[in-house]
Amino acid sequence: LIMVIAVARDPGLQMTLSRQSREPLSQRFQSRFDRLDRARISIFNSLQGVSPAFRRNVLPIQDALDELTEHAYQLSLNMTALDNNFSVQQLAASSFDEDIANMQRSIAAAANDNEKKEYEEALKSLQARKAQMKNVGTLLSRFEAQLTGTNNAVDGVVTGIASLKGREVKQVAVKVPPLLEALQTEQAELKQFDAELEKTSLV
Repeated sequence: LIMVIAVARDPGLQMTLSRQSREPLSQRFQSRFDRLDRARISIFNSLQGVSPAFRRNVLPIQDALDELTEHAYQLSLNMTALDNNFSVQQLAASSFDEDIANMQRSIAAAANDNEKKEYEEALKSLQARKAQMKNVGTLLSRFEAQLTGTNNAVDGVVTGIASLKGREVKQVAVKVPPLLEALQTEQAELKQFDAELEKTSLV
């Protein structure tokens, strides 16, 4: 009970426990997520020892970055599962072109309409599978690029927060909304990947 109360009262401890409980991600996503997580810690540390007024103004940015980081992790975890499945199935997919060519030759040499129809249905299935694999590969690459873009945006926010230290409260209040908007934009872009992932599978 004492430990639970301590965690509830200590945001830093909450963050540490949250990081320790995370599962590993695909290599292509892990380094990018780690960079995002370091930025989150940087913002958290930068708000220690500041004036209450400064902290109140900047706290929405910390909250938004917390939400963005957790969202990025969950999405990266889901993409990791898809990436692992994709890597396995890609081995079998290496023969798609050859299989499609063989099926096209079988169609041309079919002895009757029924046989031809069976080959044509098999060909459509192969072509659809090939297109599905291509779409998944493209989605994974796009998400990898998205994480890079999100990191660049967050780095700009971290720099922006650092530049606000020592300024008057009114100046800080004016500078915070654009930084917050940058994080909200990245959050909206991640949500688009949520929607795409829901429609994507490799069954």
